[in-house]
Amino acid sequence: MKRIAIALMVITACGTSVFAADWKNEGSIDLGYTMPMGNTADVVKGGLGLGLEYDGYKINDMFSIGGAFFYTSGDVKADTSKSVTTWGITPFAKYTKEVDLGGKKAVAYGLFGLGFYNSSSDVSGVDSATDLGFNLGGGLMFPLADKMQLGADLRYHYVATSGDSTNYFVPSVKFTYTF
Repeated sequence: MKRIAIALMVITACGTSVFAADWKNEGSIDLGYTMPMGNTADVVKGGLGLGLEYDGYKINDMFSIGGAFFYTSGDVKADTSKSVTTWGITPFAKYTKEVDLGGKKAVAYGLFGLGFYNSSSDVSGVDSATDLGFNLGGGLMFPLADKMQLGADLRYHYVATSGDSTNYFVPSVKFTYTF
């Protein structure tokens, strides 16, 4: 399964080179709260969510490709001295649209990412595991200055772990700088 996912990511990245595109060079920092769902919520409390993004390859005015690294952590409900952490590396495809909010310009976006997630815990008997997963999300960005934006982001992460799945929402505040 992992080999198929890697092959699809490589084909997607190579296939987009036939379009006339520009490098966008936009970096973002996300700070949010991880909200576990389903079976994950039975075991783990919510916690910190931190993300770093690079949105670099602009295919046209609406579509771009980038990559994200993120980190989440939360305490184990049965023993709050123990924690569960997850980090992921996910390339993504992004759709953006400029919107007018009563005379103020903003940028709305939606994205889909497929990548690798690593979950680990300091609970004895629980091993670290790297699995395939995806995230789906969107947000709204408002300009602060010529090269800076501030906004809100909401992502749903699904990780296909062995035997069960891990899934959570991460609402966050996002700061973007274009360089």
